[in-house]
Amino acid sequence: MKVMVKKNAEALEQELNWLQEIIDIRIKSFFNVEHKHLSIYDIEAPNITNDESFYAEVLKRDSVSVEERIVLLLALAPHIRPEIFDVFLVKNPLYNKKYTEFGGLNDKKYEGFIPTGETAAFILADKNLERRFHLFNLFCDEHFFSKRNILYIVKPKNYEPYLSGALIISLEYLSYLTVGVSKFTAPAPNMHYQP
Repeated sequence: MKVMVKKNAEALEQELNWLQEIIDIRIKSFFNVEHKHLSIYDIEAPNITNDESFYAEVLKRDSVSVEERIVLLLALAPHIRPEIFDVFLVKNPLYNKKYTEFGGLNDKKYEGFIPTGETAAFILADKNLERRFHLFNLFCDEHFFSKRNILYIVKPKNYEPYLSGALIISLEYLSYLTVGVSKFTAPAPNMHYQP
């Protein structure tokens, strides 16, 4: 199990650095600050071809797209690198409230930022409605996120926008992607890792 923990930690370190760069680019674009990339899609994702971590196996097994990979990281990051979202806690000085565009939730018991579907839309779609509409597919029952119990979006109250729901990684996959095993359910099928 120690070997898998090490492999998962190494893989996720690279992935979270990539996510940090993506968030940085989006924030700079939003605030019209100069940066070297035209879009977040210009930033190359870490190569997982020879990666033997459980995390990489999940990505390979499901042929995860860049968008799916970012959503998975958004759901995972609050558990392993919550400070990555601190930039989203800034207030809009014009209205003295948080930026609606960033989405996210704050809880009375947790002062950090919990990403929502709106956070994913901010990062992945900007103001592009077509890209935003594609995000809905990631949270439907037919998507492998739901079918494999990887992550889900919390269903908002009747009057709240759908993407305002928190992105939640299942305890099962939180455990698999960090320590390589889960005490919450049986091991995931079709994975060729050895804990």
